[in-house]
Amino acid sequence: MFDHINRWQQSALSQKQYCVENNIAYYVFHYWYKRYRDEHGINHSPSFIQMNVQSSASSSPVVELVLVDGTRLLFHQHVSSDYLKSIIS
Repeated sequence: MFDHINRWQQSALSQKQYCVENNIAYYVFHYWYKRYRDEHGINHSPSFIQMNVQSSASSSPVVELVLVDGTRLLFHQHVSSDYLKSIIS
């Protein structure tokens, strides 16, 4: 099973495409991949990241949102948490 994980990682295929081309049930591949990650000590990035809100001395608040991939979103006015949730989901 780990041989399949290694071959998938070297391919340019998605997990689903690899499974279809190699006649492997998708849920089975996910089980193998979980075992591979556990055995090799591979951790995934958390799905949620901490968001720190800092007040500014200026009259107009600025919000900066830094995504996991390094993308930065700057808002030069107050934005609601609901609005932030809508653009990152």
